[in-house]
Amino acid sequence: MLAISAYRSSASFDAGSDAYQNLLQKKLEMAKKNAATIDGLSRRADLDQKAAARMRIDEIKKQIEMLKKMLAMFGSKDAKAMLQQLKQLASQLKQAAGVLRTPGDTSVPDVAATPAEDSGSSATADDGYAEGRSAYAAQQASADAEAVQIPSVSIDLQGAQDSKLVEGATADLKSLRATLEKIVKKQEGHL
Repeated sequence: MLAISAYRSSASFDAGSDAYQNLLQKKLEMAKKNAATIDGLSRRADLDQKAAARMRIDEIKKQIEMLKKMLAMFGSKDAKAMLQQLKQLASQLKQAAGVLRTPGDTSVPDVAATPAEDSGSSATADDGYAEGRSAYAAQQASADAEAVQIPSVSIDLQGAQDSKLVEGATADLKSLRATLEKIVKKQEGHL
């Protein structure tokens, strides 16, 4: 009878061990899903900030064009005020360009070890399942590595478009600034 109770306790320990491994695996999967959700939200927030910065740069370009038209229509009598407004636009352009220049999250997340890899005693124990757990861990690590894909081409293309957008707005701003500074110098020279 003692042998039967010893057998039952070792059988319940193995079942408890498998249940524990299953629980750990479920917790690991839940943690991976939560991390992926957080990463997705972070990337979405970054994309939203960059989209807002692009819209702000478009607005700045429109304001620069409006200032050019005002200069052509009304002449140079408000050149100092226009120059002041242009300096504010330059500051706003610098902020928007800074947002666009921040790199997106292209880091590769660390792949956590599976519970079978973490537990030294279960992997080395000769319970007939060690080889299966090891193969599953290798398969899972391979699947995790394949799941991580970085769309570098689209990021590079968007970065190039953003650079052109910023450069275009900067060139327009510098051109109008140079014109306004010349006008202000002439006005100050005649006073």
